[in-house]
Amino acid sequence: MDSDVDLEQLARGTPGFSGAELFNLMNQAALKASVEGLKAVPMSSLEYAKDKIMMGAERKSAIISPETMKMTAFHEAGHALVALKTDGADPIHKATIMPRGRALGMVMQLPDGDQTSMSRKQMLARLDVCMGGRVAEEVVFGHENVTSGASSDIQQATRLARAMVTKYGLSDKVGIQFIDEKQSLSSSKQQEVDQEVYDLLQSSYNRAKTLLLKYRKELDSLAQGLLDYESLSGSEVVEVIQHGKLANVTPNGVMSPAAQAKRSQRPSRPMQAIAALSATAGAESSTPAAAPPSTPAPSPAPAPSASVATSPVISNTTKVSASTTSSASASSIMADKLLPPVDNAANSAASGTNGTSIPSAKATSNRGPPKA
Repeated sequence: MDSDVDLEQLARGTPGFSGAELFNLMNQAALKASVEGLKAVPMSSLEYAKDKIMMGAERKSAIISPETMKMTAFHEAGHALVALKTDGADPIHKATIMPRGRALGMVMQLPDGDQTSMSRKQMLARLDVCMGGRVAEEVVFGHENVTSGASSDIQQATRLARAMVTKYGLSDKVGIQFIDEKQSLSSSKQQEVDQEVYDLLQSSYNRAKTLLLKYRKELDSLAQGLLDYESLSGSEVVEVIQHGKLANVTPNGVMSPAAQAKRSQRPSRPMQAIAALSATAGAESSTPAAAPPSTPAPSPAPAPSASVATSPVISNTTKVSASTTSSASASSIMADKLLPPVDNAANSAASGTNGTSIPSAKATSNRGPPKA
């Protein structure tokens, strides 16, 4: 392994991977590093292998017109910029306009840690990020020139908004109640639910539009960066926004494998402690510890016999985080073929190329042809 490998970052992007899938990931990364003549496996090779397993191989031979590529770049830049500037959104892991499967581009996000639920602020941020691509198209190209590439974004945002109203009790108008839409509802109740879902989506669209209009210059810089470099890590997204280009990386140039391996794979910001956990830890640390009662020293424990295993036992509860990772605790991928959203917005899955289901984070779509 190279010195830049961050296994914790890799683990946050691969929740639910089986042992065979992890073995395949390491094997693919080692093969790529070997083909490129590298002496060690860098983080870039591991990221390449992870993306290939989760989303399929890159379609480098796809013929895409300059107009479509520009539209895709602004679409993805809209998602990334809204995620970067919205409080409650997960940090950006990667933005790319390299086609994979039916998707023409995608933006991925990594969470700050294992989370089994989402707060209201996180859900609203998720809605805003979903709207960022469509809003960017409208801001740059005009209302008459928006495309069907945001179909998956709209679908995912609508499902999340409806879940907020009917399942999570996060609607002030409807109130804290569970509404089973599989059962017949009165016309007034159904109209009330539909109106509240519409209001949530429209408010999210307006927030995303206000933000992108405010940061229009950064939107143009990021879109141009995607056109120049094709793929950007989270830290590179921040660098392009701040400086307009990447240091030591030639736009549209052919880089040696060694130089490519040195590109940063870090997210847009360092991992932060989860607020609820950090608050609990702070409260515990501020509470003075009670003096222990004076008790006689316990007698030493007998030495274990040769037939007793002395290694620590790992219970099943330590393995739950990978299989029950919520939508806020895995890499979020934007591609309508790869991440079909589910009714429970806190749990969505990415279908890998081998047909397995990999728990993954919220998916903000990305540009792909409309489904038939």
